[in-house]
Amino acid sequence: MTMARRLIFGVCGLTGLLWLAGCENPDKQRAMALQEQLNRLQVENDDLRSRLAAAMSERDQWRDRAAALERENAELRRQLAAPVEKGPAGWETYGPYAWTSLSTDFLFASGEATLKAGAQAKLQQVVSEINQNFPDRMVWVLGHTDTDPIMRTRDKWADNLDLSCNRGMTVYRELMKLGIPAARMMAGGQGEWYPRASNASRAGKQQNRRVEIIVVPARSAVGTPAGTEAAMAGPETAPPK
Repeated sequence: MTMARRLIFGVCGLTGLLWLAGCENPDKQRAMALQEQLNRLQVENDDLRSRLAAAMSERDQWRDRAAALERENAELRRQLAAPVEKGPAGWETYGPYAWTSLSTDFLFASGEATLKAGAQAKLQQVVSEINQNFPDRMVWVLGHTDTDPIMRTRDKWADNLDLSCNRGMTVYRELMKLGIPAARMMAGGQGEWYPRASNASRAGKQQNRRVEIIVVPARSAVGTPAGTEAAMAGPETAPPK
């Protein structure tokens, strides 16, 4: 009987220990699962904080950019609203800009970039008009052509753009000789790419062969070089061709 009792007590004790162990393991497992979930949530929270900080920084950058654009727009609106004296005969005006077009048929022989004999008198008149009406303006000199390919002098020029640039530079140099400081001028060419009329007709081509002399506000009047670049951006802000 003693041995049997001992066996019974041993079995009951082992059963109790197993029961206690079985009760403790689920709690530990739940605790471990909760800890893992907490760790995962902490990682996600850190990631969200980092993304939020980046988004706020980007928002601030866009705000600064928007404010800068608004200042530029306000400056351009101020310039366009400013009263501009009426230009001399033969000049067109648009806000603070004014320009005149000279036919290259009058200035140059076909395919050439050397001034004809009678061109200097006309350019002297242009210089007098600029000095009298726009003494504080910058002067842009832009050559233009029609779409016809260069034939007679094609050994001199790569294409119409090359010819227009050289014609613009020729007029630039002549204006400089006649009294406009080089520091006030810029020169270039736009080839056949900015026509005033259709190149489908002889009359339209004649209008497109030209040198444009454009007066624009000096950089000091614009406020920053960026303002001058904005005026060159395109048809929205630059004088129409």
